[in-house]
Amino acid sequence: MPANANFDDIVTTTLRNRSGKLADNATKTTALLDRMRRRGKVKPAGGGRTIVQELEVSLNTNGGWYAGYDPLNTNPFEPFSAAEYDWKQAYVPIVWSGLEKLKNMGEFEVIDLVSSRVKNGEKSLYDLVASSSYSDGTGSGGKQLHGLGLFVPSDPSTGTVGGISRVSNTFWRNQVVTATMSAGVNIASVAPPAFLRALNTLAIRCTRGSDRPDLYVADALGYQTYLECLQPIQRITNEELGGYGFTNLKYYGVGSNADFVLDNGYAPAETVYALNTEFIYLRPHPERNFVPFGGDRIPVNQDATIRFLGFTGNMCASNLARQGIMFSTD
Repeated sequence: MPANANFDDIVTTTLRNRSGKLADNATKTTALLDRMRRRGKVKPAGGGRTIVQELEVSLNTNGGWYAGYDPLNTNPFEPFSAAEYDWKQAYVPIVWSGLEKLKNMGEFEVIDLVSSRVKNGEKSLYDLVASSSYSDGTGSGGKQLHGLGLFVPSDPSTGTVGGISRVSNTFWRNQVVTATMSAGVNIASVAPPAFLRALNTLAIRCTRGSDRPDLYVADALGYQTYLECLQPIQRITNEELGGYGFTNLKYYGVGSNADFVLDNGYAPAETVYALNTEFIYLRPHPERNFVPFGGDRIPVNQDATIRFLGFTGNMCASNLARQGIMFSTD
């Protein structure tokens, strides 16, 4: 029996009471994850060898115009395929020693200790997943979450995504433009500035019919360059994302408007992503969606107790041609 009989119960209760909020709080760490949550793109994947994401790869070309008794084409057509993504696992340990149990004998001392450790563990797991949402999935020996580095790279003509080769399948390639990103560029000096021209080019390339980017994510320099392009005329902010704590502007073009958001910490340097989040998903396993797992573990050679917080799942995409990246050439 532990020195404080209620200690482990408090740990368990604290984690249980907080676990229902973990997943939502995790998505608020980046504008991309938050947008997926609010668009209903966090879709649990119930199991299986891989996570299967359905794709609509082409339109049916068997139809056409006809007159009267013309024969109609009845050949079968398969417009759908699927991409397969591996399961990825992440964890953070919450650890306390036997001496800490003994020192925290009072009820309030125990709650303070557990609460601080749990909050730190939550933030650590959030940060692990949030930073990986920009990865190419090769970190930690290929165990890392798939992210924008894989789905929207600067060279989309190489490699394989979801089991589909980008070399031989042009429909599976994102859009790319380059632009100089530097301080001091504004709309008063050049009309339009090269940065805005490149951004408009990217938006047009990512647009097909009503499918168009709804979220632009930039690093500090990309955001500053866009901000300085707009400041001489008008700065337009979006209160909705602002209410979630993200620093953002608006982009108006290609028949609609989109959020232009600063991610100063995770996004690659001198980069702006044009994202259609209709086709990007976070697919967690329902039994391991930012929750504690495995119960208390006591090492055989240590006076300590360990509890794990974990995530299992992956980020998936179903249409890469509607995604884009702009990076600096300077």
